[in-house]
Amino acid sequence: MRNSSCQTMFRPEVWLAFCMVRPGRRGPPLTWAQRLKIAVDVARGLNYLHFDRAMPHGNLKATNILLDGLDLNARVADYCLHRLMTQAGVVEQIVDLGALGYRAPELAASKKPSPSFKSDVYAFGVALLELLTGRCAGDVITGSEGGFDLTDWVRLRVAEGQESECFDPAMASDSENPQGVKGMKEVLGIALRCIRPVSERPGIKSVYEDLSSI
Repeated sequence: MRNSSCQTMFRPEVWLAFCMVRPGRRGPPLTWAQRLKIAVDVARGLNYLHFDRAMPHGNLKATNILLDGLDLNARVADYCLHRLMTQAGVVEQIVDLGALGYRAPELAASKKPSPSFKSDVYAFGVALLELLTGRCAGDVITGSEGGFDLTDWVRLRVAEGQESECFDPAMASDSENPQGVKGMKEVLGIALRCIRPVSERPGIKSVYEDLSSI
């Protein structure tokens, strides 16, 4: 049975990227509750692909996360296309993921890269950081320390004890709620686990369970 968090047919839904990434953000900013729901929905879809279908998504990014209806039910789209591609096509897709900031380090190091369950988890961790920060994964973030991609910038902020800077200012009203702040910190911790080296990276099942418990 098809999981409702996976999308196999085109419908007039909105990409997550349109709602999250400045300057073209559509409508009011997403609330923390909406962002958390999106995270859980996407994790559910990946869990279905990994365990019920036994195959990785292979191309997870904000433009492949669709938001449906007023409830913003999130669905993952364009999954498993790598299974239909030549090796050259797979490499090109992975290079594109790298340019956008979603490519797992082990894929960059491989001469014949192939999407895996763990590379999906890495890409999902990056998507979580986009939800938390309101920033685009492919942006170079500049500051007094120089320029960083999103993952390195978040790691640096956390290492310096400045994790509050990792949360989108558009969620300021949610940041005044202790329960909301607690949830943001928990999701940040989950995201950081997702972008660990491949040998230390969790599977999507535990990630989904942890997100669902927040």
